[in-house]
Amino acid sequence: MKKYLLAAISCLLLPSVSCLPQDFQARFNVMKASYAGSGSIVMLDDHTLLIQPNMPGPLCALPKTQNGKTTWTYYTFPLASITVPLALVDETLIGENRVFTDPAAAKAYKPGDVGDTTMVIIAGVPGKQFHTLTYDRERLVNLPPGPHDSSSYGQEPDNVEAFGLTFADHDSARAFEKALRDAVVLAKVEARR
Repeated sequence: MKKYLLAAISCLLLPSVSCLPQDFQARFNVMKASYAGSGSIVMLDDHTLLIQPNMPGPLCALPKTQNGKTTWTYYTFPLASITVPLALVDETLIGENRVFTDPAAAKAYKPGDVGDTTMVIIAGVPGKQFHTLTYDRERLVNLPPGPHDSSSYGQEPDNVEAFGLTFADHDSARAFEKALRDAVVLAKVEARR
C-alpha cells in the first residue's frame, strides 16, 4: 500500500515540477512587457535577468510630510545595466513609491498630490549584491548629439544592495512587481531542489 501511495504522490508532484520553467517564462514575459516603456529585460539563463534601463534615468523626488512640513528626498539610479540572479532578490522587500520627475514639483506640490512616476525598489537578501554598470548622469546629459562610447559618460562596474526602476504607468509597475515576486519565489523553489 505504501508503494502505491508514494507512486500516486510522485505522479501528482511531477506535473507541477515540469510546469516551473513554463511558469517562469510567463512571469518573464509579463516583466518584459511591463518594463518596455522604461528599458529592456533579457534572460541570461533560466533564473538571471539583465535589466537595461533607458538612459538617462529620471531624477525622482519623493515628498514626505510631517508635522505640516514637507521635505523632499531626491533619487537617481544611474544604471546602464543590472544583473539580477532571482534567488538573490528578497521578495519581501520589493516595494514602490509614487515619485515626481518634474524638476518644478517641489514648488508646485500640494499635500495629497500623487507623483507622475512609480519607482519600484528591489533589494537583495542580506549580504548579497547585484552587479551593475553605472554611469555619470551629469556627463551623459551634457554630451553633444552623436554616438559616444561608454567611457565618455563614465560607465564603470559597481555592486549594489538595492536599486530602483521607474515606470511612467502605475499599472505596469504593479504587473512588474507581481511577476518579479512570483519569479523570485519560483527560482528559490527550484534552487532548493
